[in-house]
Amino acid sequence: ALPFTLHGVDGGGFLKGSAGTAAGDRLALEHNGGVTFFSACAEEWEAESIGQLKLLGHELSFVVDLNRVGCACNLAVYLTSMPARGFNGEFSRGENRGTQPPYYCDANMLGGQWCPEVDLMEANDHVFQATLHNCEPPQNGHYNYCD
Repeated sequence: ALPFTLHGVDGGGFLKGSAGTAAGDRLALEHNGGVTFFSACAEEWEAESIGQLKLLGHELSFVVDLNRVGCACNLAVYLTSMPARGFNGEFSRGENRGTQPPYYCDANMLGGQWCPEVDLMEANDHVFQATLHNCEPPQNGHYNYCD
């Protein structure tokens, strides 16, 4: 886990994932890289430690260099409602996750589990899109479908 400073989050946190480097409040990701923000550092992925951003009344800002992100590529900055929950309401590591980490979920069910997702940016050097995905109301914290 990489220590990481996230302004507005007391004590900062830690990043786990692949193909990324962090220094202070700067994060650099390589092609096909991705990270998850944790409030505490542990050897294993612990659902209780996945960082929850409290953005109401605050802002999230980032700078992205799209110069080398050409047509047919997608640089995505998005937030999901991790950790995923199973039918019983308990945290779910997921099955059929493919390359996704434990407890991963999104509005496309890429990790085998649904949850709300906000695509802040899906872009390349030609286009930009932002999407707020809609999910059906959860039952016991478990989502059965998102758009």
